[in-house]
Amino acid sequence: MSQNRKILLLGVDGLIPELVERFCAEGVLPNIQRLRDEGGSTRLLPYISTWGDTNFVTFLTGQAPGTSWVGQRLPPSGTQHLLELMSAAGQRAALVHFPESLKPTGPEDLCFAPFWSGSGPAPMELAPACLHSTRLDRWEATPQTEALGWPPTGTLAHHQKHNRFAIERSGDDFRAMIPAHRGEPVPVTLSPNGERLRLILAGGEASLSVGEWSEWLPLELEGKRTAIRFKLLDFDAASGRIDLLQSQVTAPASTSGQPEVAQRLIERHGPFISKWAVSADPDTRYFETSFEEGRYQLEWLVDSALTLLNEEGFQLFATVFRLNDETHHTCLAQCDPESKFYAADDAVRYLEVIRRSYRILDDALGRALAGCDDDTVVVLASDHGDVPNSHLCDIHRRLAEFDLCTIDGNGRPDPARSQAFLKDERGGLEIFVNRDRVAVEDIERVQTRILKALTTWYVDTESGERNVVALALKKQDASPLGYWGELMGDVLFAYAPGFVWGTNERGDTVAELVTPGANHGPQVPTASTAFASNHGVAFFHGAGIRGGVELPFDTARGIQRMDSAGATFARLLGLPTDSLDGKPLTALLDPA
Repeated sequence: MSQNRKILLLGVDGLIPELVERFCAEGVLPNIQRLRDEGGSTRLLPYISTWGDTNFVTFLTGQAPGTSWVGQRLPPSGTQHLLELMSAAGQRAALVHFPESLKPTGPEDLCFAPFWSGSGPAPMELAPACLHSTRLDRWEATPQTEALGWPPTGTLAHHQKHNRFAIERSGDDFRAMIPAHRGEPVPVTLSPNGERLRLILAGGEASLSVGEWSEWLPLELEGKRTAIRFKLLDFDAASGRIDLLQSQVTAPASTSGQPEVAQRLIERHGPFISKWAVSADPDTRYFETSFEEGRYQLEWLVDSALTLLNEEGFQLFATVFRLNDETHHTCLAQCDPESKFYAADDAVRYLEVIRRSYRILDDALGRALAGCDDDTVVVLASDHGDVPNSHLCDIHRRLAEFDLCTIDGNGRPDPARSQAFLKDERGGLEIFVNRDRVAVEDIERVQTRILKALTTWYVDTESGERNVVALALKKQDASPLGYWGELMGDVLFAYAPGFVWGTNERGDTVAELVTPGANHGPQVPTASTAFASNHGVAFFHGAGIRGGVELPFDTARGIQRMDSAGATFARLLGLPTDSLDGKPLTALLDPA
């Protein structure tokens, strides 16, 4: 392969192959259709857990979880994965807005604005994206009777927003306060001027009518020069009605390994935002703004990719865009006919929200194709898909029913008093035997009891009895699933389709859901309906890629795994693949 080869990886959190095919058939994804016609493509089977960190790590390292998956926020080191091979060969990698469970290793590499999965705000976030309103009662919180996701103390994570702030009257004017994380709130004076609203803050001012965005206004927080912008959503001077969107305020250059490069990106392409203010949920007021902010973010990422690859000497750019996954979580259950929350007369509305997110992705892909040079391979890929939820499962309570886990007064496990427990950072499908309480000679006995708890877990439904767990294996038997080594749990398992991590107010071990939603992480990677699946997908386009090739994906003819992508990248970049678990997708590569 060419020594000048470069790769632009546009990773997408939760792109569903069946919906790609549906929307391409409708003719609304011309650029993805171009990838299908002119390049090579394949579905990819995710690893357990079927969530982003595990699978984007395996995707970009070229190694199975047993080799490269350390845990959330714990990058692998010394495994001779793809990024380490690149560094040894003097090739530069840029990971921009990529899960922090993987980081580039070379001194000239770039790590910019990685996903933050720790408690509290990310270090780069100086103030959250939020809505300011004179009528906060319009956003009264709906009581939450269920908490879904992993760890199960949270809800479906970043897709739900708790960022509403009051606008107060101040004489003839109004005042909003920018909620700085590590300092005093910053006041913004709002002065009615006919049908327009004048915004004044220390760094600048803007005049907006309803529906308008301001320019980026300079702002200083924590001694850092940054910027902020606003959109006026609703305004009536006579009644004093104001709804105002405020962007996220970030300073990512200060957390980058290459601060000069990061600063050049910001100066050239504008401030970077990692989050938008409103969920992409059609039942949420002003949800359309998520598409506007999402488009801004994605265009920023693509433009920065072209800058880094075309002008800054990088051989690999990798990012992950999350808007599509968010629309699946908020809408898929309402438009998949196999979901309990499906309603035919309302499905079109929810499907259009998903379709819109795919069209934004397609537009950005066209931007990437138009801007890359002849030596660049453009890759569009997802880590998993999604399928509708039906039941929540509390794994700790199930283990407690078999005297394996001790639950405290808040319904949480007490690992120190338990024979078996799960680790938050490992993805929620590995159970560890507590070696401080279980003698070495009794470990396998406890493993067997864990398997009994999992394999006898059933729930009665209207359609009959259903098994909660699709598969469960002892550590010593898990290598066919890509797991091995000291880091993994003593038992690996995956839930059946429709079952999701969670807890509820009643303290059920398993219960039918009352909240619509779709999921991927806890369920077996092969989970699917006629409408959607958990499968990932990858499209390759450019020099060195054969045109019009789609690899078969079935159990009889072959299933491609996530780590095959990293091995294919290595082949494209002229790197050895001996240390990689994945096998290059040679059928997609042009032998010439």
